[in-house]
Amino acid sequence: MWRTMFDRFWHRSLRRPYRLAKVVDEGGGPPAVLLHGIGRSGRVWQHVVTRLVPAGYRVVAFDLLGFGDSPKPGWPLYNADDHARPVISSLERLGFGAPVVLVGHSMGCLVAVRVARLRPDLVRHLVLYEMPLYEGLPQKRRYRLRLDLYRRFYEWVIAYRPSFDDLPVKRTERLARRIVGFEVTPESWLPFIRSLENTIMKQTTAEDIKQLEVPMDVIYGSFDMLVIRGQPQQFFGEAADRVTAHTIRARHDISVKASRFIVERIQAA
Repeated sequence: MWRTMFDRFWHRSLRRPYRLAKVVDEGGGPPAVLLHGIGRSGRVWQHVVTRLVPAGYRVVAFDLLGFGDSPKPGWPLYNADDHARPVISSLERLGFGAPVVLVGHSMGCLVAVRVARLRPDLVRHLVLYEMPLYEGLPQKRRYRLRLDLYRRFYEWVIAYRPSFDDLPVKRTERLARRIVGFEVTPESWLPFIRSLENTIMKQTTAEDIKQLEVPMDVIYGSFDMLVIRGQPQQFFGEAADRVTAHTIRARHDISVKASRFIVERIQAA
């Protein structure tokens, strides 16, 4: 009880950011910070870490708020700001002494963009892999149809209540996990559905990108079912000259092949 009261006073009333779990901090040299997607943890970056550390980088991967080993408070909305503020605090605490290459996967891209928007002094380059950009898209019928499909699917996921017992996983739950790739527990389910609703479905990313001066590599997967691909001129408006778009043969995961390409873009930053 007292711990809950202190948590609300310190973090909710005083707006003190949570301390994120740092699951990877290896190597030395220029810093690269990795932000995972919804319902996952910093451990998804293992293939990137094993390539980037020998290349002479200091690699840090956090568990975002509500996931992995990071705190899982019940009061936040888990919108982009709720995720970005602890990342900013963590970057400040590490004291790199120089802006970082900030790398995001899926929802981690939306958080990374928000971090760069709020604190551009902390970020020198963005590498955004499989960014689910759903706002600010051209008004084309095929985009509207796909966005409607995504929203219906996400609304189903939010309404769905997975089983967290020892019984065999239900077919619908297996399907959801396969499509979204989430790894949730009873403790992370609330952060998951709120992040889905308030960071992914209610986005600030399109407007944030237009305000950024930082260069960006945006990487799409040709087999990704959850991301809409397009040309920078279509999606990013006046910021298009700072965006380099790439398409690789990948699904919505961080495969060995995708990791190799992500590392190449970090090294080229």
